[in-house]
Amino acid sequence: MFGSEDRNPESIREFRKTGRHLPHWQAPGEMHFVTFSLLDRYACNLTTPPLAQMTVEAMRSRHGERYLLHEWVIMPDHVHLLIWPMASDEGFFSLSGITGSMKGFLAHQINRKIGRRGALWQDESFDHVVRGPAESVEIACYIWMNPVAAGLVEDPREWAWSGNEYRREVSAEIRGEDAY
Repeated sequence: MFGSEDRNPESIREFRKTGRHLPHWQAPGEMHFVTFSLLDRYACNLTTPPLAQMTVEAMRSRHGERYLLHEWVIMPDHVHLLIWPMASDEGFFSLSGITGSMKGFLAHQINRKIGRRGALWQDESFDHVVRGPAESVEIACYIWMNPVAAGLVEDPREWAWSGNEYRREVSAEIRGEDAY
């Protein structure tokens, strides 16, 4: 998932700072922890099955093409992702481009589904450059346990709206099945 053989030791030295209000330090080609939240936490519940399924499909739509989606969870008013932007013709796909595309698509789909208009998401997302394998495991555990910490379930395996694409693909490969 995140072994030293998978990392370019020079890549973490390149940072890009973007953002309007929050600083967004992005390291091209490195794993990032991302959280994006509803503008109005009462606008909808992202865990209602039709909205959650739209969100899952949006997250998986570019997995393996523009990014590798590792751990994820959909909460009632926010989404956590552990994501690794992939190489593109210009270097790497930008994290802001990935999340902006995902949020824009979901805003359109969810607004249409619930009969509303206007901004759905907060303008900016929280993002954090993952600094190594130990931190990636720590963040993956945080994501996986988030529904428990929020009091939504007692056991993270009970939460329908979380996943790990890496485990899913390896398990399917072992069983000789298609992961999707």
